[in-house]
Amino acid sequence: MNIKFTARHMEVSDSLKEYAEKKFSRVEKYFHQLMDAHIVMYKNKLDHVAEILINGDGVQFYGTEKSGDMYSSIDLLIDKMEKQVVKYKEKLSSHKAVSLGKSITMEVTGEGGIEINLNQVSHKPMDGTGAYLEMKLDKKDFIIFKQGVKEVKKGSQDYLSRNYAMIYRDKEGHRMLEIPFNMIKENRYDLKDFIAYDLVVKDDSPANPRIEFNKNDMPPIRMMTLNEAIDELEAKKSPFVPFFNTETSYFNVVYKKGNRLEVMVPAF
Repeated sequence: MNIKFTARHMEVSDSLKEYAEKKFSRVEKYFHQLMDAHIVMYKNKLDHVAEILINGDGVQFYGTEKSGDMYSSIDLLIDKMEKQVVKYKEKLSSHKAVSLGKSITMEVTGEGGIEINLNQVSHKPMDGTGAYLEMKLDKKDFIIFKQGVKEVKKGSQDYLSRNYAMIYRDKEGHRMLEIPFNMIKENRYDLKDFIAYDLVVKDDSPANPRIEFNKNDMPPIRMMTLNEAIDELEAKKSPFVPFFNTETSYFNVVYKKGNRLEVMVPAF
């Protein structure tokens, strides 16, 4: 498969890309349906850092490694990801795999110090009012949900499958974010063009809810990687951080559950 490469503060040669693709074939063979893989390479002082995000078989896998040169970092990263995927597949074969709405554990840092539970949301479509009520029922301050089918142009199945929105609470109240059809179609994302709403709750009773969705100018979230969101969560000592994941082009929320970190993602 074609792997997406991103380079930061460095040039990635064709030979390095070919090397990474050849190494990745060791991981690729474990998947029945591999959606995509994204490798990010950058230099951090003397370290050559390689990160990867894999979407396959309905699960998201992430890892990062560093060393004195990028080829060695790729070797370490692929070794790690192969172990991570094999471990998950073994859980499946022993009937301990987790379904949508539950969690699996995956390693996030290259130094083995952090584990994060991946929590996939339901793929059942709902509208903003229903999502708000479900968020309240679950006693959460955020929710990612698949929106109900909208009228879109013929041949827009990708929009329907990726049409996720997010509601979350901040100090100003409740917000809702969604992504315009043309961005998904063109795979081009610009935060200033996201559609943002302020929620005004007139009546949140399950029997007769009345919630107004008023558009505002700028979504108060950031576009970043999962690692960057975890850093922000720790730096700000916030209970959760909603963000647009630049590596997967989806809304995510990273949050604390007791002493554990979890990330909420759409169901793939």
